[in-house]
Amino acid sequence: MRRSGWLYALFGLIGVYTVFSGSEVQELLGFLLLTLPFMSIGILYHWAYRKDNDQLFMERRFMLNEQHLVGTVSSGGRSEVPWSSVQRIVEIDGRYLLYLSAGQMIIIPQAAFPDRSSEERFLFWVKDIKRKRA
Repeated sequence: MRRSGWLYALFGLIGVYTVFSGSEVQELLGFLLLTLPFMSIGILYHWAYRKDNDQLFMERRFMLNEQHLVGTVSSGGRSEVPWSSVQRIVEIDGRYLLYLSAGQMIIIPQAAFPDRSSEERFLFWVKDIKRKRA
């Protein structure tokens, strides 16, 4: 909504103008323009809370080893991500962001590591794959 708020405001202004301008067609157009933001919110809400999308919002637990990162969810789903899939790693605000593609990343908090040596081992695995690629 933040990015397209100006568009909805424009629709609202045109809608108010056309509702009070006179003809039935313009009133219908004005009504549709005024209801468009509410319909968009309803559609987005419906998409976000569908049963099909439950997997997207479930908390995942990760196990790290030398070959890959294994993610599991409470429903029994499991996914393995080899270290070679990590395009880049960024450290921000006590978290490691593992970018797998332009639109997909895994966030691992530094607090998830029991000690500094575990964290260094994780960084070595990720950086070792990058060295082998080069």
